[in-house]
Amino acid sequence: MKRLLVLVVFLLALAPVAEASPRQTVEISVTPAGFDAPRTLRSGAVTFHVRSIDPDGAWLGMVRLRPGVSLERYLGDLERAMGNDPVEGGKAVLRDAEMLGGAAVAGVPAAVTLRVGPGEHYLVDFRDVGKPDLATRVRPVRVLPGSSGSVPAVSAQITMLDGKFVAPRTLAGPVRVVNSSSQHNEAMLMPVRPGTSLADLDAFFTEVDAGRYPHDSPFIGGPTGVVPMSPWRSAALSTALPSGEYALVTWVRELRTGKMFAARGMRALVTVKG
Repeated sequence: MKRLLVLVVFLLALAPVAEASPRQTVEISVTPAGFDAPRTLRSGAVTFHVRSIDPDGAWLGMVRLRPGVSLERYLGDLERAMGNDPVEGGKAVLRDAEMLGGAAVAGVPAAVTLRVGPGEHYLVDFRDVGKPDLATRVRPVRVLPGSSGSVPAVSAQITMLDGKFVAPRTLAGPVRVVNSSSQHNEAMLMPVRPGTSLADLDAFFTEVDAGRYPHDSPFIGGPTGVVPMSPWRSAALSTALPSGEYALVTWVRELRTGKMFAARGMRALVTVKG
């Protein structure tokens, strides 16, 4: 019996070892006219490299609708959530779709790696919400069963809690963004003017939350980061942002009160080392 076990171990050692499939990468360039995307992907880890030549940038996210929910209904949810009905619209978004995350880009390209399962998905540029041709700008993506490798190694983690970011003071290299809150949320890095304080951010977002946009914005550039994800989703973000001081913020509203999370203290100042 012992000799048989030795023989089995020996044969297993000689057997070829299957190598893990390489991670899929998708290059997406966003223009004012929209973007193109592949019709199919394999399930597993997918890295989206996103750049934009649209002056407004892009907030490209991947979405999977719940059973029985149509694309028209989901887009209507988005219109309400990002328009004049943020609470009920936002609750409908949370109920009707799983938001896997994606990349927000301004002048600097970014890469976001997501884990996706088999099924029908959509890529949506949330910057397009409110445009009359929104439905024609959405790209359907069928994810086929398979395996496409693992999520890349990261150097730090940003965790979103209910009303709070937990993040290191300095970010260098790829970072994992985790939504450990009870609703969808996002994590955006925005360059700030030298000397900007948390009080400056609070004053700005208090005004925005009240429907006023101050002329003395603390920001000197657009957002780069991870677009809204459903609770307990995560994504790995990699970007070549210039070194400097940034605000870590969210523009999402709390579904319980309708107030902007950032106006309720969900913000931080971080140093990015490129």
